Amino acid sequence: MKRIIFVLIASALLYSCQKTEIQKGEVSKNAMVVSARQEASEIGIHILKKGGNAFDAMIATEMALNVAYPFAGSLGGGGFMVFRTNDGKIGSLDYREKAPMAAHRDMYQDSTGQIIP
Repeated sequence: MKRIIFVLIASALLYSCQKTEIQKGEVSKNAMVVSARQEASEIGIHILKKGGNAFDAMIATEMALNVAYPFAGSLGGGGFMVFRTNDGKIGSLDYREKAPMAAHRDMYQDSTGQIIP
């Protein structure tokens, strides 16, 4: 009985999924740039074509995202990066923003709970 219910639920979920188009990026033998906005990725690709390295392209793409997709982050915000260097080393950087250690939930309220203008 549980198996039948599972199959029915799975079938309903699969049936309700809409077909989505997969956008294909620029394919290259040596590099790629991926971001949330095509315009920002194109800027990163341009940097690579002009002789910049992957980190140059990452910074350019990140700065372009500040303009093209400002709600995802900004100059004062954070992000993350996964990388592989030309000698095969891999790593990641997590530079998500954090509140100061002295921050607390009510820091913008007065003693009566009213918002401080």
